[in-house]
Amino acid sequence: MPGLIDGDNSSDLVPVPPAAHLPWPPPVDELSGLVMNIVIPCAFDTTSKLLPVFVYVHGGSLLYGGANLPIFDAVNLVSRSIEIGLPIICVNFNYRIGIGGFLAGDAVARELQQDGYAGSGNFGFTDQKVAFDWVRKYIEYLGGDAQKVTAVGESAGGISISNQLQAAQPAIFHRAVCMSGLSAAIPPWTMQQHDIFFAAVCRHFRIDSTAPDVLDQLRAIPQQQIADATPDIQGVPAGTGNPCLDGWFYLTEADPRGVTAPPSWLKGYMFGDVYHEGIIFHVNLLEDEYDSIRRVINAHMEDESLTDQILEAYEITADLPQPELLEKVEHMCGDFIFKIPNYALAKECAKHGLPEISAPFLYHFDQRSRLPNTLEGTAYHAHELLYLFGNLAGEMNDEEKQMAREFSAAWIKFTNGLEPWGANDSTSWMVWGQDSKVELKTETEDQDARNYARMNRILQLDEGKAWRKALVGIDSLVNRRWKLW
Repeated sequence: MPGLIDGDNSSDLVPVPPAAHLPWPPPVDELSGLVMNIVIPCAFDTTSKLLPVFVYVHGGSLLYGGANLPIFDAVNLVSRSIEIGLPIICVNFNYRIGIGGFLAGDAVARELQQDGYAGSGNFGFTDQKVAFDWVRKYIEYLGGDAQKVTAVGESAGGISISNQLQAAQPAIFHRAVCMSGLSAAIPPWTMQQHDIFFAAVCRHFRIDSTAPDVLDQLRAIPQQQIADATPDIQGVPAGTGNPCLDGWFYLTEADPRGVTAPPSWLKGYMFGDVYHEGIIFHVNLLEDEYDSIRRVINAHMEDESLTDQILEAYEITADLPQPELLEKVEHMCGDFIFKIPNYALAKECAKHGLPEISAPFLYHFDQRSRLPNTLEGTAYHAHELLYLFGNLAGEMNDEEKQMAREFSAAWIKFTNGLEPWGANDSTSWMVWGQDSKVELKTETEDQDARNYARMNRILQLDEGKAWRKALVGIDSLVNRRWKLW
């Protein structure tokens, strides 16, 4: 069920006021909430050339958000594509999220099997596939080229696309952009883990999880009530929806909890991150201190020496004042959940050298926000969306507006099958930098900002196994998973 958790419309992450042409508040129920928004550059006739299609998958931790949030309004982006002579069609859509989109376990699997289906959970991902299937079948009637579809997503949107690239029956697109999120960032759970969460949901609503009609009882609860209860059920202010390793959705050989080179059918790939990714974990980490942080991570590392090497790499020590400790831990968490997987994927792509695509286009977004809110002065998670969609240009100075024009143009070029910027390779990253400076940098040139040497050391610890264990521990830390398990 699409849903809004209190604060979605006023979050500092997406500070764009509602647009007059989109309904507000947007519908959130399962029947009327699965909307699709389509922006076309001009009326289509049969003599027109078919246009490439930019399909946007919204973020929100697979738990909240929606296509009708004002920040995702694609009118300005399509207008920009016309301005540079590379018109595109933009599509965005809702998919089921949270408990309605990703609740799984044996009870769900049994009902699906009784109805002639397979798997368990992952309903949000199957909704996404339905949307892409619709684009493939019908977009040409609106002037779109079904053979030139680019999937773009930020945060849970990028995570979704990364999961689709590993699906047994993937959504149909030809190029992909994963902004601040690969599948490892919100790890899929096993059926056993989902059964524990299923029992927690039932316990919260005083329902017997073993009752034959347990799913009917859950469906009888108002959907907004379930969405509002999710933080209490998960035991954390800002949790996640989680896919399910159900033996049906994913390719047999896929492990979405790590990084995998893209499939051979993909024609182009771009991914990147922002500098202050970890700031989104701030509210979840406020109760922690050095000992609790070390204890949670080490519970998954099971090797105190490796745990301490990782903490020392980020200069995280027991004597730090709480604000400085929190800042360093947030940075570490942002690295492990977002940046290190991107870096590892870049290396994986370089190693495999897939014939169907060139080296992926890699980027970092380091531009600091000047908006007067709690995130001022940071390149926060989702800040780049203001530059992509251009829906807060009135708050930008001339240099920021120019950078936004260049940023959106890069995404438009990529959608058109063109290089978004100059020559690319596995060690060069386009840096959308501080003070609106845009520059293609090698890892050596960007070492002071990104510390690739540290990421390399972490990836090599324990013959490459330590970082994945640490990633599980850090996921447990920032989402307080022990409250469920």
